[in-house]
Amino acid sequence: MATNLREGDITELTPLNRRDNYRPDIQGLRALAVVLVILDHAGVPGFEGGFIGVDIFFVISGFVITTLLHRQPTRQVGTNLRYFYSRRIRRIVPAATVVLILTIVVAYVALGQNMDSALFGDVRWAAMFAANFRFILTSSPYFIPGVAPSLVTQFWSLAVEEQFYLFFPLVVFSLTYLSPPQHRTRTLAAVVAIGIVVSAWWSYYQTPIHQTAAFYSPFTRFWELALGGLLALVPSHLALRTPRVNRAVAVVALGVIAACVFTFNDQTAYPGLLAWWPCLAAVALVWTGTSSAPGGPAAWLSVRPVTYIGDMSYSLYLYHYAWLILPLELANPPTAWWAKWIEIAGAFVCAVASYQWIENPIRRSKRLERDFVSVILLLAVCVAATWTATIIVGRIANVV
Repeated sequence: MATNLREGDITELTPLNRRDNYRPDIQGLRALAVVLVILDHAGVPGFEGGFIGVDIFFVISGFVITTLLHRQPTRQVGTNLRYFYSRRIRRIVPAATVVLILTIVVAYVALGQNMDSALFGDVRWAAMFAANFRFILTSSPYFIPGVAPSLVTQFWSLAVEEQFYLFFPLVVFSLTYLSPPQHRTRTLAAVVAIGIVVSAWWSYYQTPIHQTAAFYSPFTRFWELALGGLLALVPSHLALRTPRVNRAVAVVALGVIAACVFTFNDQTAYPGLLAWWPCLAAVALVWTGTSSAPGGPAAWLSVRPVTYIGDMSYSLYLYHYAWLILPLELANPPTAWWAKWIEIAGAFVCAVASYQWIENPIRRSKRLERDFVSVILLLAVCVAATWTATIIVGRIANVV
């Protein structure tokens, strides 16, 4: 479904990232996703199923990245890959590094000798975008009441995305290079569809027997990103024919998301088959947002305050978790009803600062855009800085 868009907080390829490509409804959908995740992690009653926001993110990410990759010059595989990975590093790594270092430092200041020593290892794996494998190996809790999760648990989904993006561009560029022009889109769509079937089956198979691995594994989650990717390959003109129907479908899709949020909880066998509900709803919202009659969900999601939250959703997702979980590990956790809202407000302030002063300046740097070697050095410095922080804080705390 080729369509104009801006990639926001996932990946950006500059030639296609002009303002006239902006999809405000997609940014609004990002905002909805991150707010649902925050309300779930904050323990707000009625939002126990807010973890489906991550599934919505996956679908959006797959759609956006496939659209952008599919538009790149077909005979410049090496150049495309270098440019893509450069943008990924600049967009994702610096902001994530700051969050990881702040988390380890603030955790020590707040908890002292009572901080969980496993956090040091968690942060190191997160710095390598392999946190999901760390949590599988350690059987880290996500849905276990009364068991404190890692303060960097949110990095599992970022790891899944980065692992997907590590190989998916290779698939796209290789197929577009090798396929005849007239069969290029259909060939890619067929390969993506096969990937969806295999990954979805594995998710269905794994969920009842090893839910921790099923929840965190890239192999059980890749179909969600690929589903968005398949949508990107559907001709966009098909969505332009029925704006009134699109509006009705979008309303139903929002209803499905609401039903998932209010009925799913920590006892839900997830992802498995149930993940199809929020994912298909996200597909419907992205599809109908291309052309929808006035007054529908596309318009609601395109309101400027909502799209701004979508614009900074990456930083907001990074910061919210420690703000909400760290106070629970204090000797005297806050119990007032307003405490969670103060914590959410703190996460918003940090997210705005990160978006304005870290994300935007680095991703828009003309110097880094032209110098791939400097970008690789930036990646190395960020990883080294994170590992160094864990060593220094660990020695101070007499933990490592």
